[in-house]
Amino acid sequence: MATKLKSLRAGMLAGMAAEKSRSDGLDRFARAEAAIAQHPNGLLQGRANEIAAVFSAESPLPTESGGRILKRIPLTELHDNPFNARRIYDPAVVQERAASIATHGQKTPGLAAPDPARPGHYILIDGHYRKRALASAGKLEMECFVEDDLSDLDFYRLSFLLNEQRSDQSALDNAIAWRQLIDEGKVQKEEEICELTGMSAGTVNKTLALLKLPESVLAVMRERPSAIGIAAGYELTLYHKTAGEERTRELAVRIMNDGLSSREVEAIRKQAQENKPRKVKEISRQYKIRASGGQLLGTIKEWDSGRVMLDVQIADRSTREALVEALKTRFGLDQTAG
Repeated sequence: MATKLKSLRAGMLAGMAAEKSRSDGLDRFARAEAAIAQHPNGLLQGRANEIAAVFSAESPLPTESGGRILKRIPLTELHDNPFNARRIYDPAVVQERAASIATHGQKTPGLAAPDPARPGHYILIDGHYRKRALASAGKLEMECFVEDDLSDLDFYRLSFLLNEQRSDQSALDNAIAWRQLIDEGKVQKEEEICELTGMSAGTVNKTLALLKLPESVLAVMRERPSAIGIAAGYELTLYHKTAGEERTRELAVRIMNDGLSSREVEAIRKQAQENKPRKVKEISRQYKIRASGGQLLGTIKEWDSGRVMLDVQIADRSTREALVEALKTRFGLDQTAG
């Protein structure tokens, strides 16, 4: 089996270097190189020693020997990565990139792999913003490097690596992608996500907890997911337990509009917990019902709230029916069965 991931890593870094010349001044290539050095056993573990082909921006066009392929793929035959690390796309960013493509063309190729379920079609591993921008600009094709022999987890690893090094991978994106990996059995437990991403168990657990927020809160976060990081997001999950859905949604809007820090959100959460009125425990009283001979027939239980519960067992039918009729009369019940 031809090996890809380590050579793909070199290609991705080269692609980022090319993209750096078009960026807003952020040194993405240097950040990517430093980050990868910090995760030697995380994102690419298990396949790092399998190196067969060279993958870089300076590589020659493909040969039959297994080199990379640079190909123009019709957008109708290029499908989103089902395990893409990014799940939320900002329409404003799409339009900004569409304008750039309309003026300068596509400068950085995407990365794709053959679709095993649809011959002649491809799965896009990296370049989902570019694909959407191309479509918005009226383009019909996308230039992509094509690699084969990649697993579902490879699809996720590579997309996660690229988005993380561009510093635009949100906690909510991660939560949605990780939940899918677990639900579809690609990983069996959270510890495997730690191994896959190089993140701590605490970070993975807090990230997945975001999906426990109400849908109305998640909808707010989807508008600008990078505005709410994992620390502030986790504080929102704790705040929701105390404040409820509406107030949590309002706090999420404040975080996005006012740029509240995680410490400020934590302070708001603690204040809400301190001001929450404690539930007063109701006092109940129970009375035993006995027959004339002392046999226990049941109980009557009452609470300070006004609740009263009668629980009796009467074997004699006539006595039982007489009690039921007396209760019906007392509470004005009709004779309808059930």
